[in-house]
Amino acid sequence: MAENLRDRDRAIRSTMKLEQFIGIFPNAIDNSLCSNFIEWFNLMSENNLTMSSLEASRVPGTNRKDEVIHIPQQLRTDCFPAGMTRPLWQSISECYNIYQDHYSIDRHLSSYSFKAHRVQPTGGYHLWHHEQWAGDPYRILAWHLNLEVPKRGGETEFLFQSIRVEPKVGQLVIWPAAFTHKHRGNPPLEGRKTYLTGWYEDIEPRVQ
Repeated sequence: MAENLRDRDRAIRSTMKLEQFIGIFPNAIDNSLCSNFIEWFNLMSENNLTMSSLEASRVPGTNRKDEVIHIPQQLRTDCFPAGMTRPLWQSISECYNIYQDHYSIDRHLSSYSFKAHRVQPTGGYHLWHHEQWAGDPYRILAWHLNLEVPKRGGETEFLFQSIRVEPKVGQLVIWPAAFTHKHRGNPPLEGRKTYLTGWYEDIEPRVQ
């Protein structure tokens, strides 16, 4: 078991990129797990259990047709098909631990919930923004995990760092949630993009 963990750690470190507090971790989860989440999202969409981004944000003038599913912290893991959430959180945690060690983060940060998004061609949130604000002051880091990517477009672009992250299946990106890392999602130009996103927060551990 310990040897497997060391091999996994070496594999992550051999392909990751850490630049200007942006951590890029290719192949954070494997293609089969990505496919399982896509099948789950398809099922939710077919049964009208997704929201539009306009419904989710409740912000007038948000003209977005993306589909969104909010996954709250209280949701039981058996609401998902077996074998999905445990390897997801394990993989995210492995990458986060490397990020935390590299940047000497000395606070206990936790990620309890996430959202699933599907963005069609020309869709997405194209305005420069950051993830920490008055309504969510405890967000310290944001994370983004690609499940399905378009043939062209769909990059995550960071304004002040002059970095565009090309979307790749299974790739996890972690970055600071504050104003230093304003970013936007560029529109998919050919094909759709499906991804999970969440936050690491500086709050007291919750009872699961």
